[in-house]
Amino acid sequence: MYKLITALPLLSLLASPAHATPPRPSQPTVTIKNGTIRGLYSNVWGQDYFLGIPYAQSATGNNRFALPKPISTKWSGELVAQTYGDRCLGLHHPFPDLPESEDCLNLNIIRPVGYSHTKLPVLVWIHGGGFTSSGSSNPPYNMTFMVDQSVKSGKPIIAISFNYRLTAWGMLASKFMTDSGITNVGIKDQRFALHWIQDNIAAFGGDPKKVTIAGDSAGGVSVGIHTLAYGGRDDKLFRAAIMDSGPALYIGKYGDLPILEVMYNTLVESVNCTSAANSLTCLRQVPTDIMWSAIKAVDAAFPTQWQYHIDGDIIRERSSISLKRGRFVKVPILVGCTSDEGTYGIGNGVDTTEELIGFMKLATTTTLSDETINDILKAYPDDPVLGLPGGSPERFPPPYGRQYKRLAAIATDYFLVAGRRLTARAWAERGATAYSWRFNTIPAGVPREIGSTHVTDQAFVFANFLGVGYDVNYYDVEPASRKANYIKTGQLMSRSIMSFVHDLTPNNHGMNGYPKWPKYVKDEPKNFVFEGNTTSYVEADNFRKAGINIFIHRAQEFLH
Repeated sequence: MYKLITALPLLSLLASPAHATPPRPSQPTVTIKNGTIRGLYSNVWGQDYFLGIPYAQSATGNNRFALPKPISTKWSGELVAQTYGDRCLGLHHPFPDLPESEDCLNLNIIRPVGYSHTKLPVLVWIHGGGFTSSGSSNPPYNMTFMVDQSVKSGKPIIAISFNYRLTAWGMLASKFMTDSGITNVGIKDQRFALHWIQDNIAAFGGDPKKVTIAGDSAGGVSVGIHTLAYGGRDDKLFRAAIMDSGPALYIGKYGDLPILEVMYNTLVESVNCTSAANSLTCLRQVPTDIMWSAIKAVDAAFPTQWQYHIDGDIIRERSSISLKRGRFVKVPILVGCTSDEGTYGIGNGVDTTEELIGFMKLATTTTLSDETINDILKAYPDDPVLGLPGGSPERFPPPYGRQYKRLAAIATDYFLVAGRRLTARAWAERGATAYSWRFNTIPAGVPREIGSTHVTDQAFVFANFLGVGYDVNYYDVEPASRKANYIKTGQLMSRSIMSFVHDLTPNNHGMNGYPKWPKYVKDEPKNFVFEGNTTSYVEADNFRKAGINIFIHRAQEFLH
């Protein structure tokens, strides 16, 4: 879906100026405690860019596999922040030509001009990528378009994105590390960035009391972790949260400490640190290229096993327990999913019920009870009309298996929709404000068999009408009337989010002809449906109730 391009030339995104802007210095400066930062002004967009700002010490040398540390010294001269910093090292990165390194703890700030006498609300976007890939410099994460929509809708904001350590660089774990107080380093990178924002965003014109954290996929899961962090402790880092295709119910399984210990020992052995007096110190001395090759080899031997784990610290218990017991920060939230989330990763060729059961066990846990398996099969019968993508009795031809649509419905609800519903319900039950959405638009270039799959709403959330970073512009559908409606849907979705960041309600988007997005309530739960083919509407959130309740009420059996 993504176009493999080498860079995102901010100033070459040729489009009409968003609005009239006053004269600006071409290189605006901001001073914080570490010194002066020199950014870049775009007269095309009427925005200032401050890119690649380090928010912590370099994660190299003795800071490898360590908690992030503050920058306690002043820079020598000005910090020139006019290009994106390196992404963190990751597996199967999209846009492989973009630079990546261990020295990657940096962030980007985009602000509209003309608001120097106002402290603007702040949106912080946490990138997805399964905690193994991606980065804030990826072209689809360009926040220029979001800021532009915020200004056009009269809800101006400042937007921030950042990088955090991935794979073993951010999730290496062992008893020795735990005893040393080093756990879940990647998620603590994120937390550290949020503290940096509290300390510094006022200098850029942002209001530290009006920060909204947001993310998609693993970024959405990250937002969920921060709402549950430290037993739901409110550190006043954010006043609202947005979880897009990644709810507060943890996706999949947490890291298994015994397996993580084996992986740690395997890594230690592979780089000849077994006999070292301190294995962690030895790991920090291994050259980056050798360490990265070793990490890739361990990952290949233990696929998908590097995950965040319950450490009794930032992650104190399973997310299902936290949600059901109300141990989360009760700030207003937006939480949503696409209609066909599960088609993203289920593969093809599942033809029989036995094959489907095998896939379910592999994707969830091999210890599922026979009762739970039978209840799932009953709740999701082998009827293509009831499967996903929905609306047709058709069984898709090879390579899709006969039970593809059945499996897609199960995977959609297991991985994300059940978590979305439980998250919204948990907030509503505790009297906290929640708004829930469903994205039901198939972008251009996406096969109908895949449907509105995982993160296909990204270009709509980001108002990326130019299609920057995509093989096919998601808005390039036919006829022209349908394309116009897609663009209106993107405007509505992005502006609703900007309204929420600015006013804590998605309803001040300024677009006519759409129903009011209702708050989520337990007794009459509703979603706002972003529909590009006809018009957006409100629906009852009661579809596939029997199946989704299995995943909610038996969440601990699924190791959530």
